[in-house]
Amino acid sequence: MDQSTEKPEPDIRFRLFFCIIFNLGVALGTMIARTRLIMNNTLKSLMIGGSMLAAVPAYAEVEVEVHAGYHSIYEFRGVDFGDDLIEAGVDFSTELAEGLSLSGGVWYADSDGNSGVSSFDELDLYIGLTKTLGQFDVSVGYTYYAFPGSVSGSNTDEVYLGVSTELACGLGLSLTYFEDIDVIDGGYLEFEASKSYALSECVSLDLAVGAAWSFDYNADVDGSALDGFNHYFVSVSAPWAIRDNITLTPYVKFVGAGSDLLNDFETGTSDDLFLGGVSLSYTF
Repeated sequence: MDQSTEKPEPDIRFRLFFCIIFNLGVALGTMIARTRLIMNNTLKSLMIGGSMLAAVPAYAEVEVEVHAGYHSIYEFRGVDFGDDLIEAGVDFSTELAEGLSLSGGVWYADSDGNSGVSSFDELDLYIGLTKTLGQFDVSVGYTYYAFPGSVSGSNTDEVYLGVSTELACGLGLSLTYFEDIDVIDGGYLEFEASKSYALSECVSLDLAVGAAWSFDYNADVDGSALDGFNHYFVSVSAPWAIRDNITLTPYVKFVGAGSDLLNDFETGTSDDLFLGGVSLSYTF
């Protein structure tokens, strides 16, 4: 999409944006309802004998989260993709068997871009499986990235493999590798350590630090594909449980870019980023 492309007035954009999200939510809700029915019927048809009936639940509960947010910068894997990101999505998760869960969702975003990146819309569809193995959770999944209205050929596919655990002190550790199998044809590895502190019955302070490496995934300042250190980051958020199923989460984040990472398309250089935003989620 060209930078000169005119976009609707802000109020009309918001109406269109949330109308799209509402319809996506309805569609996903219908899909979840059908999936639950199919799972229920399939499990019943496969269950022969009392021992299997006891081992596998005949009806899987599905948890759904609807969320929306604003971010001062659209930062993705250390790169600045524009200002004033408005996003919303619907996620679901369900337990297929003991220690095995299925999750997925849809995410839609509208970015104003900047002098180095044209304004654009993005639609992500994702699904994944998580298996608990002792003290570790192992996850695999797939994401489809689509850019409605953008240049043809920009849509892409990605798979990932991750492992996470939580230490006795409450420190969470995760390591995830992402591989773009289409347009980018490169890999991205990210490590994160996180810790949450309860400030009150309804407010907590969440801290996270991490580092990432690019394997021909992002661009190098010399014009080639970056193969090496990507960036490190520090984030602080304060989730506030307004109700049992409604949470408001403001946050700030600092990204320390590697010297070879091309993450500022306005100047064509590597630059540190400081951003913030807020999100609202509803779970049912």
